[in-house]
Amino acid sequence: MVVPENPASKKAFTTFEVADICDVTPVTIQNWIDKGWLRAYRTPGGHRRVLRDDLLSFLDSRNIPHIFNERIGPPQILIVDDEKNFTELMRDILLLDNPDYEIEIAHDGFRAGLLYGNNRPDVVLLDLMLPGVDGFEVCRQIKQSTGGGDTVVIAVTGLDDPSHEERIMSLGASYFIQKPADTAHIRDLVRQTIDAKGARNPS
Repeated sequence: MVVPENPASKKAFTTFEVADICDVTPVTIQNWIDKGWLRAYRTPGGHRRVLRDDLLSFLDSRNIPHIFNERIGPPQILIVDDEKNFTELMRDILLLDNPDYEIEIAHDGFRAGLLYGNNRPDVVLLDLMLPGVDGFEVCRQIKQSTGGGDTVVIAVTGLDDPSHEERIMSLGASYFIQKPADTAHIRDLVRQTIDAKGARNPS
């Protein structure tokens, strides 16, 4: 399979590039576009192009393995918690474990949504009780977004209710950790997740 050069930097793809990514013929891609399965637009010269987000949505909706699962650049982590002491502690612990992590912090659900949309982090440490938009809604929005299925959500909460664990896991979280949290355990989960995802640092 021929992979387009530096696909992570591309915003739009030709039908030939999409065919290479999907490992099918260009005619198949044209058929998918004609049937409305894959969104595309035409350039002023009449050539079809597929936007990156439309391609990702199509690939994810049909569970097609693709090159975009590979993170190019340093691992990205988003910590979402209204307790500033906890967010700063976790940031320091994670950076001590791997100084190459790029870590952002949000203290409310609205800010978390903005940061997630801008960076598509590999891992989100997510408190459930947040001012404004709560952690359940943040998790739902992450998992329903383009490429959100690749983000690992680790729920960290002081809520002592089994129903909350069931609810957040049903929304797509991968782990549920009760506060007071074992920070070493969280650090290890993040490390294992990054290693499993194949996130790699720039050489």
